[in-house]
Amino acid sequence: MELDRQITCKYCQSPSNGAEYCCEACKVLDTQVGPLKLAPKNPFAHLDQPQFKALYKQDECKDYDYLIFAEGMHCSSCVHLLEKLPEFCPGILEARANFGQSTIAVKLSETGSLAKAVQSIAELGYDPKILSPEDNLQEKYKEENRTFLKRIAVAGFCAGNIMLFTIPIYAGLESSWAYVFNGISLALFLPILCYSAVPFYQGTLNALKFRMMNVDLPITIAMLSGFAFSTWNLFHKRDGIYYDSTASFLFLILSARYLLKRVQQNYLAPARMQTYFKDQTYERLTRDHTDLIPWNHIRLNDTLVIKQNQTLPTDCVLLSDRATVDLSLFNGESLPQIYSCGMTLLGGTKLLSENVKVQASSTFENSQIGKLFNDLDQKSYQKSNFVSLTDRLAQRLIAIVFGLAALFLVLYSFVDPMAAFQRSLALIVIACPCALAFGSPLTLGLAIKKAQRLGILMKSANTFEKILDLKNIFFDKTGTLSEGSLTLVHSAPESLPVSLQQIVLALESHSHHPVAFALRKAWGHIPAAKNVTNAQEILGQGVRGYVGEDLYEIFPYTTALPGSQIAVEVLKNHRSICQLYFADRLREDSARIVNELQKRGLHTFLISGDKSVRAKEAALHCNIPSQNAYGDLNPQAKYELIKNYPGSCMIGDGANDSLSLQNATVGIAVKGSVDLSLQHADIYFTRGGLQPLMDLFALTETTRNVMARTLTVSLVYNCLGGAAALLGLINPMMAAILMPISSVLIVLTSLWGMR
Repeated sequence: MELDRQITCKYCQSPSNGAEYCCEACKVLDTQVGPLKLAPKNPFAHLDQPQFKALYKQDECKDYDYLIFAEGMHCSSCVHLLEKLPEFCPGILEARANFGQSTIAVKLSETGSLAKAVQSIAELGYDPKILSPEDNLQEKYKEENRTFLKRIAVAGFCAGNIMLFTIPIYAGLESSWAYVFNGISLALFLPILCYSAVPFYQGTLNALKFRMMNVDLPITIAMLSGFAFSTWNLFHKRDGIYYDSTASFLFLILSARYLLKRVQQNYLAPARMQTYFKDQTYERLTRDHTDLIPWNHIRLNDTLVIKQNQTLPTDCVLLSDRATVDLSLFNGESLPQIYSCGMTLLGGTKLLSENVKVQASSTFENSQIGKLFNDLDQKSYQKSNFVSLTDRLAQRLIAIVFGLAALFLVLYSFVDPMAAFQRSLALIVIACPCALAFGSPLTLGLAIKKAQRLGILMKSANTFEKILDLKNIFFDKTGTLSEGSLTLVHSAPESLPVSLQQIVLALESHSHHPVAFALRKAWGHIPAAKNVTNAQEILGQGVRGYVGEDLYEIFPYTTALPGSQIAVEVLKNHRSICQLYFADRLREDSARIVNELQKRGLHTFLISGDKSVRAKEAALHCNIPSQNAYGDLNPQAKYELIKNYPGSCMIGDGANDSLSLQNATVGIAVKGSVDLSLQHADIYFTRGGLQPLMDLFALTETTRNVMARTLTVSLVYNCLGGAAALLGLINPMMAAILMPISSVLIVLTSLWGMR
């Protein structure tokens, strides 16, 4: 079998997987003019060169300067440690760790050193890889997984062979052969000790260096104690050799961590745009043929065919003559916008017209919507208060376990020194709070992902905790309880000739006024008249056109009926022949949603800038008490009202209600530009209607229950397991098997609960 030739990097001679350079850094180094001298003590010194800073600098719209992938981040203790970077690395203003992505967003001062920041992360025991805006995290995940699997493979191979040599001893093998087999087990254990267990040493050194507890500390102590104890007994030809159990313990805990890492990558990695694209494929045109590709495989300058009602996957230049798109995600307006050839269409917008041809002007990561959602992902995975609580609880549990093990070892040594050591070791192994350390961040990460699938964008995981404390719900009327668009509710006379309806539709056929959309929605089954000539729209007034020699006009009507907001009249040769009345109707599910909220014990309010009479009419329809309905309120008045009710949630327009959204306990935007809304609100609904609100409450309760369940399971397991270890019911080998099983159980509990 012919081996593939390994192509090496042109600059550093490292394996480059077939590319000319292994990374952008080597490319810059090789192509620059003049020598570049690196400081020998810092392998990252080149990062302070201007060309490298420019290469890795993130976009100005983001609130951080550099993004660094930290291979080896596996629990909340890692997050806690990495976010303390500013304390021991001058020049770092802020470090924000993202558990879901294994990244650190770093903000530097004007004199801050990027090289020192990356070196500090490396000194903490992580393998840092600085990311440029174009880098793909999936490649970093693959590299990390390969390293992890190598460690697991070595541990599994050695542990399996140690078991083979241990079985005869358990079966009764004695004399010199038992000694030889134990010696072989020692030799097989050394690769585990020197290679597979290295990540645990790094975590333990960090814990000792910064005087903090983490989950690597008890694992390392248990492993080294088991190794030292077994080696001592081997050379003194005594019983109590646990190479098999210690090796199995390391293999199982590495496997459990790999499972957690895969869950972290598959379930917590950003996928906000999948909410919009789902399984959509796009037709790509080339010189020779066309092919179908998924949205995340689109590259710069690809020529695509976007079909009607498809969502644009990235920013594109329109190649066709004309396109009508829905820009509501960006500007909050429900009215379509018309674009002509050469104009830029934004990713995340929906095509409403016939199929068009476009050219990708960016990759998804560099599109406006991609940058927005990537930044939102960075913020949403910040450590929540509950995760901080469980992190502190895990550290205290470790301290309690160590103290209890040391005390038991000292006291019980007077009774049976061998049993005292074995039981203390079993306690340290079985009571490791790994499940406690990563159960909470995993559950919250899964909850945020599920919220995305439900059309709920959350700015922070802390919002779940705030929702549990809510007492009052304030609804804006327009676009929240109501549909936010006009509906034809009445005509005078009530019965209109079909021929007149056809003429009206023809006059409004090219208009983008809300009245025109309401008429097309109401009379969509009727074809527009084809004999209308010289149709034109007069800005700010109405529309007009001719049928034969008769002039037809549609202008605003000053008198509106009760229950309507806008009226127009149709004139023929300047004489009124009918009036059409429109209103912003309440959503069909508004009353049901309000009733469900009231059943939960929440007080409901309606606040609106509309007339008080209309506000109270809407409140009556939605079963909101009339005394809780307020009209004629400007944005400042809404804010002043909400300020008097602690524990309040404001649901409204992301732009017009920004002051109230920002100052409420929880602000939810259901309308408006997503980027502007999330500057003020905690949550943005991408789905229409109020059902996402009930989904949010249900998800919050599920998240609370799953977190409480995982916390209870972890604490009960640690208490019962610790007691059994001290009573001698569990030996170190059994503890080594049970400990990683508990971690896997917590992962499965979180996945099942948040499915």
